[in-house]
Amino acid sequence: MSAGAESARGPLSAAEPEPVIRPAAPADLPHLVALEAAAFADPWPESVMAAELARPGGVMLVAAGGGGQAPSGYACFRLGAGEAELLRVAVAPAVRGRGIARHLLAAGLERLRTAAVAACYLEVRPSNASALAVYRTLGFELCGRRRAYYRDGSDALVLRRLL
Repeated sequence: MSAGAESARGPLSAAEPEPVIRPAAPADLPHLVALEAAAFADPWPESVMAAELARPGGVMLVAAGGGGQAPSGYACFRLGAGEAELLRVAVAPAVRGRGIARHLLAAGLERLRTAAVAACYLEVRPSNASALAVYRTLGFELCGRRRAYYRDGSDALVLRRLL
């Protein structure tokens, strides 16, 4: 999850409608690449984004922009053997802190439940307090640690949510 996906600005206000969460479509690819670049210091290249978008065992959702606007966020899950992994979640910097990541993840977890997935896993940097807070509110619990997981040598916490 990007470092500022849920910041101190708080959830959507009553004046702001909840985002429409829908499956990502091939036409979303340029927007997904832009969201990825804005959210991560080591973004996935377009080829990886395209492969995840087309993956049969995957779920990629976007928070759709209204009135033809570009998506404001996305979440990418991969399914296999009755389990799933949250690979990425990113929200456009201009709309972080409005609950969009939480909506994307909740919708993704519901799709996983419907697909009879037993558990969802993810890795997150221990220093990513905003992401950890979101994951905890969605019921993820610490189940492990991967030493030197990231390219910079940082560890990753492994979280799990039973579905």
